[in-house]
Amino acid sequence: MKKFIISVLSFLAIGGYSHAMAADHGDQKTPDFKNAGKYTGAKKGGKMHGQGVYEWNNGDRFEGTFVDGKLEGFGTYSWVDGDIYEGQFKDGKQDGQGTAFYAARSNVYEGEWHNGKRNGHGKLTWANGDTYEGEWVDDVRVGEGIFISANGDKYEGHFENNARNGFGTYTHANGDVYAGQWVNGEKEGQGKYTYANGNVYEGNFAASKIEGQGTFVWASGATYTGQFHEDMRNGIGTYTTANGNVYAGNWKDNRFAGPADSDVASR
Repeated sequence: MKKFIISVLSFLAIGGYSHAMAADHGDQKTPDFKNAGKYTGAKKGGKMHGQGVYEWNNGDRFEGTFVDGKLEGFGTYSWVDGDIYEGQFKDGKQDGQGTAFYAARSNVYEGEWHNGKRNGHGKLTWANGDTYEGEWVDDVRVGEGIFISANGDKYEGHFENNARNGFGTYTHANGDVYAGQWVNGEKEGQGKYTYANGNVYEGNFAASKIEGQGTFVWASGATYTGQFHEDMRNGIGTYTTANGNVYAGNWKDNRFAGPADSDVASR
């Protein structure tokens, strides 16, 4: 197994493909005996049994263990399109620990399998260096996991349908940190964003922007509590300077627009 992993990662290192897709479309194929082929190896009672090699007429190839005519135990399956799986089989399907190389995008998965699909804990490495390590359900990233981008960004939290969903913490390479709710990969709901420069926002987000009610605290000590729209102070809010001056009322595009009962639109 180690030799297989090293050889695949070496292929990636020399640039087998220029980049990986952000989404993973490498659903694993299962071996198919419907297409005729040639078997060479041990037999028992007229069936493939023990160590052997089966080569399909379409170019697919399996080398490993057979039990009563089925792929069972450890083996390596190579598809004609370049995909490779090396690991455990059960009842003719990938099941247990195994490693797969997806030739179309040069992605590598190492981890648990069940019934021919990635199920359980596993790690996917994209050709560009991005990695995901965590839980899988039927080839989909579901549950707790860690995604690390090649640029240094890191997300640790919950996934649903291959995307950030639920609570999670995203640490940017520049030092910014967001901890809060996510919906389909976007910051959505309550969260806290801590900037590398010491500023902190805590409140509501929508479509990854500061939106709704929240509090922004500057590193200088100034604070604003109130309404936001598209990352800016918009609506009713109170701004308190570091030396204690207070501006309470309407805000429009980060500027104070007068008392709460004034006509903001005219300003």
